[in-house]
Amino acid sequence: MCVKAVVGGIVHESSTFAAEVTGLLDFGSFSVVDGAALVREFARTSTCVGGYLAVCAEADVTVAPALHARAEPAGTVDPAAYQELEHRLLSGVRAARDRELVLLDLHGAGVVAPGESLDRRVLAAVRAEVGPATTIAVTMDLHANLPAEAVELADVVVGYQCYPHTDIGERAERAGRIAIAARRGTVAPTVRGLRLPMVLPPSTTDDGPGRELRELARAAEERDGVLACTVFHGFPYADTAQAGASVVTITDGGPGLADEVNRDIARWLWRNRPAFLTPALAPDHAVAEALSGTERPAVLADTADNPGGGATGDGTYLLRAVLDSGARACFATLHDPATVALAVQAGVGATIEVALGGRHGPFSGDPVRAHATVRALTDGNVVHQSMRRGKAATFGPSARLLVGNADVIVSTHRLQVFDPEILLLHGVVPDRYELVAVKSAHHFRSGFAAVSTRMIAADALGLTSRQVERIRRTGPSAELWPMNREARFALDEPVGAPTHRRNGAPQWT
Repeated sequence: MCVKAVVGGIVHESSTFAAEVTGLLDFGSFSVVDGAALVREFARTSTCVGGYLAVCAEADVTVAPALHARAEPAGTVDPAAYQELEHRLLSGVRAARDRELVLLDLHGAGVVAPGESLDRRVLAAVRAEVGPATTIAVTMDLHANLPAEAVELADVVVGYQCYPHTDIGERAERAGRIAIAARRGTVAPTVRGLRLPMVLPPSTTDDGPGRELRELARAAEERDGVLACTVFHGFPYADTAQAGASVVTITDGGPGLADEVNRDIARWLWRNRPAFLTPALAPDHAVAEALSGTERPAVLADTADNPGGGATGDGTYLLRAVLDSGARACFATLHDPATVALAVQAGVGATIEVALGGRHGPFSGDPVRAHATVRALTDGNVVHQSMRRGKAATFGPSARLLVGNADVIVSTHRLQVFDPEILLLHGVVPDRYELVAVKSAHHFRSGFAAVSTRMIAADALGLTSRQVERIRRTGPSAELWPMNREARFALDEPVGAPTHRRNGAPQWT
């Protein structure tokens, strides 16, 4: 049976707190591809679209590439920018007149200013365009603040299970396979969701309670009749009505099994929630702990200034602690276009006066003023080798500066560091240092696993502090645990209510 699938998506993780500091995202903030360019960009990459392309090739499904747009995590999306992206996505969907499937890459925590779910809008618009007869599958990030309508508007909802997100391509393949099988009549997927009145602080699934939670979802997928199971941790940096953790299970057939799986996992998560609150180390304490061990190098994560969560990337709290330690260190990357321009003008070998970072007020700290020697200049272009493996990325024109005993990579673009590639591009070999510091929360753990087993998180004042309960909130997320320690969850009763119904049956409990 010949099947045609439209592949596309609009991907953004939106911090409503970042919007207060950096403003709204315009259309130019998005990297946009469509048509043949989408296939060239994503084929053979460990990405969501790469996974869709792979499973379509495997199943002999014809691909009709539509628009794919993605912007780095930041503030909320300008409504006019969203409207243009939606228009272009729908034009691609509309052009594929004989499509039977739509395979969407969404994040799940996108926000159209001031507080509307971007992901709900995309799904509603696509469903209105294709009607009830077309199968829609969506793959979302583990940190989705899943809108309740998602399980009504889509026939397949699958999220990542790993953090670091090393399973992006695999999860998209699973979503695609379920959708293709549904289209060919070999399965009848039922999607059910269960929301909890809580959100998790950034919690790796490599160890601790995050790993136990991941394994519960994986074990559920081994059960007869279960096609997919996802625990969405939620995105704690969006103060919206959608904010919160949820469990979504897809079964082949009726909803009973899916509801049972959701309740079992939600019950475990709610009862074990205190284990996800771990002590935070201030930057100077994190550096001291890193240097107290014998393994070299130790890898330090600047979790509170993680560009991957919407932070500004120019925070200096950890950088100052690293420099004050006097240790032989490397640091990647500080988002500071002005300093890069100064280094480019001076040239390699020059010594310049710099005021590093600290451009966005208290969240960024004070600029670090120092003499710096320009050691290398690059275009900042890398190819990811761990998470999003095979996907090109650019930090923009970048400079390696020697500041005291530290090699600091300063970039024009604001990106999270996944792996050592940006360091290696500048001639910085991590295992030659005592300390390796990166702007990241947990994604670095996969990419730097071969560099060190000693990984330490530093937390300071910042837009992505893991102490999420200390972030000032005035909206709906203030009622969620851990902000509200009195939050209650009726473990054995449905929570929430569907706002849409398909085939007369509610899908969200």
